[in-house]
Amino acid sequence: MRKFCLVILTLSAALMLSAQSVPRLLTMADELYQNDRYLEAIEFYEKAVGLDKQNYFARFQLATCYHKTLQYDKAKETFLRLSNIEGHDYRARSLYNYANLLKQESRFREADSLYYFLISIPDAEPYLVELSRKQREGCQLALRQEKVDRGFSIQAMDEINSRFHDFGATINPSNKQLVLATTRNLRGVQYEGSQYEGLLPDLVAFENRDGSRWRLSASDQDFSDLNTQWAEGSGSFTKEGSVFYFSSCSGENGSDCGIMVSYLEEDKWSDPVRLNEYINEPGSENKHPAISATGDTLFFISNRTGGIGGSDIWMSLKGLEKESWTPVINMGAVINSPENEITPYYSSAFQCLLFASDGHVGYGGYDIYAAKGESFFEPQIYNLGDPFNSTWDDTYFNISDTVGFIATNRADHEILNISSFEVSNERLFLSLLISGESLIDSRLASKFKDLQSLDLVTFRIEDYAGYDLYEPIRPSKPKPKILSDGREGASQEFAFERLFFEYGIASLRPEAKRALESVMDQIVGKSVVSIDILAYTDSIGPTQANLLLSKNRGAAAKEYLVSLGVDSSSINVFPRGELPSEGAGDHWFKRILKRRVEIVIKAQEPLNLKSATPYIIRKALSVEEIANALGVTVEKLKEWNGDISGTFMAGETIRVMEDEVRDTPVKLLVGEEDFSLFVTHTNG
Repeated sequence: MRKFCLVILTLSAALMLSAQSVPRLLTMADELYQNDRYLEAIEFYEKAVGLDKQNYFARFQLATCYHKTLQYDKAKETFLRLSNIEGHDYRARSLYNYANLLKQESRFREADSLYYFLISIPDAEPYLVELSRKQREGCQLALRQEKVDRGFSIQAMDEINSRFHDFGATINPSNKQLVLATTRNLRGVQYEGSQYEGLLPDLVAFENRDGSRWRLSASDQDFSDLNTQWAEGSGSFTKEGSVFYFSSCSGENGSDCGIMVSYLEEDKWSDPVRLNEYINEPGSENKHPAISATGDTLFFISNRTGGIGGSDIWMSLKGLEKESWTPVINMGAVINSPENEITPYYSSAFQCLLFASDGHVGYGGYDIYAAKGESFFEPQIYNLGDPFNSTWDDTYFNISDTVGFIATNRADHEILNISSFEVSNERLFLSLLISGESLIDSRLASKFKDLQSLDLVTFRIEDYAGYDLYEPIRPSKPKPKILSDGREGASQEFAFERLFFEYGIASLRPEAKRALESVMDQIVGKSVVSIDILAYTDSIGPTQANLLLSKNRGAAAKEYLVSLGVDSSSINVFPRGELPSEGAGDHWFKRILKRRVEIVIKAQEPLNLKSATPYIIRKALSVEEIANALGVTVEKLKEWNGDISGTFMAGETIRVMEDEVRDTPVKLLVGEEDFSLFVTHTNG
């Protein structure tokens, strides 16, 4: 009996120890995961799973760490087992990840069937269902192109590539040096990255004097003066080769990334200068600069507030003074997706933007796309197809005179190396590439251009040894519950209403004040980190005057929030100046929608913000007529819009709580959702 009791006590103690150990193990594992130390996190997740095999969160995190550290077989096995178990929150995600891994192995038919099955799961999260439909389209695209011989070819640059990461190749027009970023060991100080083994990348130049092979440059223009102990990478030359823009990131995680410029002076590169705050907005990461041949337009990527999601491509125009870059413009929701767009290249010869993305229909990993059209905001998007794209990561498309480059990890699925291709004429080459009969199926279906989807960053391998400049920027936008990765403490973004202004005026209207009062009421007591205010104007008037006007509009919103009790230090104003036109035509109602302020709340907990819908009055109406048309009382209308009275003139805005009215009379009021139809009708 005594032995039996001892056994019982021992088992009880073990169970208690197990119950206490699992949360502690997960806490340590999650902390390592948050700091991108996936190899170390694996050990703790494995121990937690060993103690509690029913902990599906720990098993999913373990599989994700296997995935991120390139242990594909272990990742596939773990995801597959989880996807075969019903009744837990990680089943659909595991199935999606398993299908992605099959797609990376070019097993398109198997992956397609799994995406189809995921779509049929009754309780699958809607975002995941939509993304699975998108991935199925990518599988079909790959299967169609497998049978096409397009006549293009690329070659790995074995004389350049090393067993380390080599990427971002371009040729300096002034001396024909080949310049790239690499994580190989160069002379000078290079710190190690903290994510994996390996050095942070530096810039390096190669030369080919005898026309036979490339060798490390021995000239003064070797870029060693531009390198720091931190990370430098991916640059772009002006047409004459005397100005060089590149990325530089400080910190062992490659954070605080900004865009620098250096000038060729007496055969040496000058000390780098950081571009102004329109380009390098404080609190955001800015990388991958690409300068136009004319030197007056700069494309780059950034995770700044106000983007579509993840890292977006932005552009800026040069002012009259040296490096006086103007307020930036987001390239729009056709080019940018809710995931990541990186490594832009602008072809001035063909007036076409090329970039890499994991957010458009593709083969898998990062694919290279071309955006071509009369407007950047309504272009056609083309997947470049084989051989430029594979099921792995294909990035850094660049053409330098008669040779083009890409960086890809398709060879060993880990290390990025440079491949080249011949270009006899850039304009003709790109024209054939995106408009040839053989590529007609690579033009992406427009039904996907505005697709909202989850962040592939959660599911993909995108962190490489010392490759901080390539790593896509993780978005901080809110994610559906199914996308929770178990990491606490990170802030999320929640968009509130847009506030509209009268022409040339910065003062708040009554309905704008009521909107700010509403958001204040809803965030009291919540763990709000900051409030971002993005301010815009229409395109009428001088650029600098509009920039000042947008600044004043943002300041007016901030001042009112402070008067309501919000800490001034937690409010950030981002004056954006003119909001560019999207689509054809320029209607005066369209300009009303550009004279606005956007409110973005960053919080450490989910916020269910109740927002009103803004409507534009189409003709002069009294408050009573508006209330009657909406089927509400005047008091209710005042509750939404403040102390309003008298007559609203055409073009003024009003707030409407949609769930409290009957059908909105479009003949009297027009919302942004209905605007394209309205403009078509009014323009005859």
